[in-house]
Amino acid sequence: MIAGARTAAGLLAMLVPVAAAAQTASPPTLDCTLGYDGLRTFVQSLPGAQWSTEGGYAIASLGEASSWRAQVAFTEPGHLAHPAVTLRTFRKQVTDVWTADSKGCGYGNQSQFAILMADMKSGDTELTNASRQEIETRKAGQSPLGP
Repeated sequence: MIAGARTAAGLLAMLVPVAAAAQTASPPTLDCTLGYDGLRTFVQSLPGAQWSTEGGYAIASLGEASSWRAQVAFTEPGHLAHPAVTLRTFRKQVTDVWTADSKGCGYGNQSQFAILMADMKSGDTELTNASRQEIETRKAGQSPLGP
């Protein structure tokens, strides 16, 4: 999810809807004043959150599959930016393009956290562009006379 070496195709795979998505009206937000442990407790209390581990992160995936999804990642000990929490939110636009936007809270090494967030923002751009390209490709294959 976070590694800079991932391709747009690999990143786009994260857009797959979460099977048991939380049924809330809007994505969660990060309140950095809660601290690392407080944010983890908050996310653990969200209905439908599905947890996995990947590349030095504990990741909670949740969402309203038709309009938004979110991934909250908690660095694990040994990660250069630990302790840090990131939130990547995907929102479906009226054009059917999924846009990605990331925010984060860094409680450890601030220079490593800055690198992490730069990687997240770069990933956001790749994900959004890949979704846009997918929609444009799909539309190009449709008949101009179709719905």
